Amino acid sequence: MDDLVQAVETFISRNLGAVSKSAEFLQFGVDDVKAMLKLESEQDSIDEDKYRSVVSWTKHDKDRRRKHFSDLFRLIQLENLSSEFLNDVVHKEELVGSSLECTNFIITATLSRLLGAQVYKKMKGQSDEILIIGGESCERSVAKFNTKTIQWSNMLDTNIARMHPSAVNYNQQILLMGGAEGWDGPYYNSVEMLDLNDENPKWDSNLPSMGEKRNVFASALLDGLVYCAGGYNNDTGYLSSCESYNPEERKWSSIRNMNIKRTDHALVSARSLLYALGGWDNENTGNTAEFYDPRNGKWEYIPPMKTHRSGLAAVVLNNEIYAIGGDGLSSVEKYNLDTETWLDVPSMNEERYGGSACVVDGLIWVFGGEYAETVEFYDPATNKWQVSTNMDRERPGLCVLSV
Repeated sequence: MDDLVQAVETFISRNLGAVSKSAEFLQFGVDDVKAMLKLESEQDSIDEDKYRSVVSWTKHDKDRRRKHFSDLFRLIQLENLSSEFLNDVVHKEELVGSSLECTNFIITATLSRLLGAQVYKKMKGQSDEILIIGGESCERSVAKFNTKTIQWSNMLDTNIARMHPSAVNYNQQILLMGGAEGWDGPYYNSVEMLDLNDENPKWDSNLPSMGEKRNVFASALLDGLVYCAGGYNNDTGYLSSCESYNPEERKWSSIRNMNIKRTDHALVSARSLLYALGGWDNENTGNTAEFYDPRNGKWEYIPPMKTHRSGLAAVVLNNEIYAIGGDGLSSVEKYNLDTETWLDVPSMNEERYGGSACVVDGLIWVFGGEYAETVEFYDPATNKWQVSTNMDRERPGLCVLSV
């Protein structure tokens, strides 16, 4: 059966232009079209064929299918299209011109081609490198990992050791927040920053503290603000409280509490909303998930995850939220923002409790976790996890950021 599937996929990839003109193709569901677009081919014209197939499929039922166009469009390698094809065909397509998202994809591909991929990445604050900070052992150590060369390098230690802190990358300024000296405290609300834009970056502790001491909490960036949610401290116990930080004004502000207390949970941003997933509330490991809308200041529940997860990692990739691992778990699931449903994803190679993850070049990279010393990545194009290398030791409770 595997051989038959492979033969069919090979035939489609080699004859995509003809297949996409068939009546059967026009009846495909959106997931079938996505799967077809992810097939690899050595043909030079494959991305032109992919583009024409997406336009043809969308226009067959434009009113209903238009909402899927940008998600399908992003699966085309625009940098492989000729300048003539982009100018004469793509730019003139109404479906493209009416979508800000598609226009941005074209701008990105054009600049990447003109400047070179690596130069453009640096301009956008992107690279092939990942920063790894701290861990449950209350470490000050910081390391950098290159996803292309699979090489490690040491960075300057943090100013204080932090157990289970949280961190974000704000324009190449790494904000490291909270944590604790140990399970018995003291617990921190302090913040330190490493500015990677400096020629000789050093950790700076001269930043405003959070309003609440937080350990085993979660943070995320959304529209230029840093958000911190939940956690634990030995003064007030388990937290549902949340706050935001404006880096330009250097000011923390309280926002509405989550619907429930969460620690050991995950927080991500997508489509101008914050999403809090899973965690522990001192009684149960949760599978609930909720989103915060800064426009109305409210938290609202979304459908629960299939699996109860505490100590999970989470990322957003291709308009889907991935919930990764947790206590005793190697399983993964993803939430489709369009269909508002949770779908199973192949499991990782190892169980990861307290691991951390980020996205680099369309791949999900996962580090650390209790009893886990490996680094592995997930490729949505192949729908497979692959072990890349080992860490020097298991490292739960670490922070991982694309830099």
